[in-house]
Amino acid sequence: MNSNFFRESKKVFTSKKVLAGLVATLSLLIFFRIGALIAMPGVKILEDVQTEGNTLLDIMNLLGGGGASQLSIFSVGISPYITAQIIVQLLSSDIIKPLARLAKSGEKGRRKIEIINRILTVFFALAQGYAILSLSISTGKFEIDGQTTLASLQWYTVFKVLIGFVAGSLISLFIADIITKKGIGNGISLLIMSGILSSLVTNFQNVFFVLVQTDGVSPNQVLLGYLSFIGYLLLFIILLVGVIFIYNSIRKIPIQQIGQALTTSSEDLAYLPIKVNAAGVIPVIFASSIMSIPSTIAQFVSQDVSQVINNFFSLTSWSGLSLYVILIILFSFFYSYIQLNPEQISENFKKSGKYIPGVKAGLTTEKYISRVLIRINCIGAPFLALIASVPYILSITTGLPSGLAIGGTGIIIIVSGSLDFWQALCSAETNYSYSKSKKSIEQKYIDSQNEDDSSISHLW
Repeated sequence: MNSNFFRESKKVFTSKKVLAGLVATLSLLIFFRIGALIAMPGVKILEDVQTEGNTLLDIMNLLGGGGASQLSIFSVGISPYITAQIIVQLLSSDIIKPLARLAKSGEKGRRKIEIINRILTVFFALAQGYAILSLSISTGKFEIDGQTTLASLQWYTVFKVLIGFVAGSLISLFIADIITKKGIGNGISLLIMSGILSSLVTNFQNVFFVLVQTDGVSPNQVLLGYLSFIGYLLLFIILLVGVIFIYNSIRKIPIQQIGQALTTSSEDLAYLPIKVNAAGVIPVIFASSIMSIPSTIAQFVSQDVSQVINNFFSLTSWSGLSLYVILIILFSFFYSYIQLNPEQISENFKKSGKYIPGVKAGLTTEKYISRVLIRINCIGAPFLALIASVPYILSITTGLPSGLAIGGTGIIIIVSGSLDFWQALCSAETNYSYSKSKKSIEQKYIDSQNEDDSSISHLW
């Protein structure tokens, strides 16, 4: 396995076209990170901003690539597009018939759905931009045109900031499109991952300063702090390995073609791969968004009611965390079913003449795939909920701020984004090698034809 890895690495990093695509991708990511660190005109940061304790701001900062912590033009990032894409995908699953017909009408329908996604992105960018502005300025750590409260801002100031957020969101989407089409990898996941990786070292430093106290404490307490930090790092590695294992784990359903000779060897059979974590990180995003709704509503009610709502739905309380875990598990079952669509798979099998050995085609195949999917989710959904809730469990049990605690959505995105990026690198190298060999064969054929033509003309 190691020899294969080094062999693939050598092929990837000795290909000029792959390196050119890699440099272009990194350049665009650096440009995005620089923009995410520059505050918008008129915004003054009074002190270092920590979004910990505000679920909505946490998830928006995560999906926006870290720009929300600075109120930069990229504060909203590609989060509105992700929201629009998820909602349209859900509505396209026979909930809204016209969208369902577009989803089933091939490339032409896919382009129309993409246009709808981008139109909705503008409206979601306005809504999420206003939420980020409201939540950020309520922390008292920002000053916009000399004002520190949302109520004191002039309407044209709010309008200016919102237009900047929308523009930044569309620019982020444009950068992601360029990376996907001209660079290497999925642009959206790379933009999100760049924001998480950029804060990873700072996060470790902050955890070290929280756990290791050297002023006015005994040597035993200092040693205990160092041991706690080492334990923190070991837990990070264990979670990382666990997420990689689950991400790469698949259930193989064997399939055969009608008319193909029956074989008993599992190695000779084609198979339908179903990931253990088929829904990816989407259930966590859904659950976080829903859990943030009560805290958003709480800003518009009395202080006593607001405190009760925030205490109950806070992810640092056992009541809020339990509800969060239940939502992740439910969304995992729901979204994985929509993502794979056993009914559609069964229809495709019937049309292409494929079948699962020992399972009748049609409704029986659909029920079989659904049953396998439910069993897989009994493993994948609780694991996803555990990883997502680890930061809040540590915060409740150890007092470590949840913004610094380990695990959560970030580690899932880092693993999935890194593995997908490596696969994209290997695929790019394979495609370039294939194109090069194809051109070489075509050139040899042309040269041979030219030689034949020249020999004939010489005879004449």
